[in-house]
Amino acid sequence: MQLFIYLIFILVVSSYGIASAGLPAAKFSPPENEIEYHNLKRHPGKIRPNPYKSETGFPEYSVNSTLKLGMKKVLPEVVHRNLEFNAGFDAWKNTGTFRADLFLPVNKQVNRTMFLLPRINVDGLHENVSVSAGYRKVLSPEIMVGIYGFHDWARTRFSDRDFLREIGAGIEFSALPGWHSDLTFSANVYMPVSENTVLGSDRDMLIKESLPGGVDAKIKFLFPSFVDFLDIEFDGSAHTYKGNINNHNGYKTALSVKTRDGMLGAKFEHGMDSRKGEHYKIEGNISLKFDWAELLDGNNPFSAPYKASSMRFVRKLEDRLQDRTSRKYDLPADKVETKYTLMADVSSDELYVSGGFPDLRNAVLTIQTSQSPWQDFGEVATDEQGNYSANLRLPPGIYQIRMVHKPSGRISNVKTIVVENPSAKE
Repeated sequence: MQLFIYLIFILVVSSYGIASAGLPAAKFSPPENEIEYHNLKRHPGKIRPNPYKSETGFPEYSVNSTLKLGMKKVLPEVVHRNLEFNAGFDAWKNTGTFRADLFLPVNKQVNRTMFLLPRINVDGLHENVSVSAGYRKVLSPEIMVGIYGFHDWARTRFSDRDFLREIGAGIEFSALPGWHSDLTFSANVYMPVSENTVLGSDRDMLIKESLPGGVDAKIKFLFPSFVDFLDIEFDGSAHTYKGNINNHNGYKTALSVKTRDGMLGAKFEHGMDSRKGEHYKIEGNISLKFDWAELLDGNNPFSAPYKASSMRFVRKLEDRLQDRTSRKYDLPADKVETKYTLMADVSSDELYVSGGFPDLRNAVLTIQTSQSPWQDFGEVATDEQGNYSANLRLPPGIYQIRMVHKPSGRISNVKTIVVENPSAKE
């Protein structure tokens, strides 16, 4: 065996010397960025780009690590320890993205704490900001309660519109009912408090945007320790978010079973979503540890990942004082588009027009006709619902007609009409 290793070593050294003494070979140096990209694809999360290096070809792989390294050096330890931060680069939008989530305890004591939870999320399409504040208290070794409120701001990125705003509140409940069981519950309510009203690019429609309102709830229950080798856990959640047009409802239930030595696990899930429909899912996994020493000794090299314990570890409720709140972030805005309408009907030399400007109640509209340029022809008033109608008489010819609200610049769609000469028919 040793002779075989020596022979391999001599061949490697001699081949290296021959290559060095011979003619210089043509150098092949593929682009370094492509190599790193290939390595990242094969080993995600294991091979990281140099944080001090400028990556012009793939900036999304260096932005996050560079910023995290810088913040670790400049931020106080209490801030850095409670900060969740991710940054990247959106190649489609050619812009940077980041998300920062900070849990900041205020006046923390052994069995209670106040906390602030600022959060910002900027991706290629949206800007979302949220600030939460709350209070938690451990009432006894078996019960903890919490309450918090939050204020959210959201808008389209690179937009000059005002932020859409939403407020809400949530409650938390944690308990250790006994027999090493564990229960957590949370519920939230969301209430929009602002609405953006803008005109479309052609000024012929009204666009209203607002965040949806609604409620959601989550529950998790670790069943009592019926047997020493098995843990059973139930997860459930339900939500309903309602907007002016779109409603989003759904629920999900899951039952997880796993052995305490980590070898076997299974999950049964059922859920329904108003967007994706109903679904069922069954998962199973087997985890084994491989031991070379046992194989060389002629024994079974496979075993459970760790030794099963007859006691279940139960976390103290005081440890949950610094958990982040369980709620839905970055709810999509609900958008309503209302066209300013115009309908025209010609009978002989008489023209009947009707339509609506829903946001203009009891307003005066100007009727314009065009044979180039636009000319004012008359006026018509809207009613309490923003609807209008009128009868007009026009000379024979081909016209384009539209309705205009001059104070705001709102316009309806354009109709082309033909008014024939009644005498010509005779």
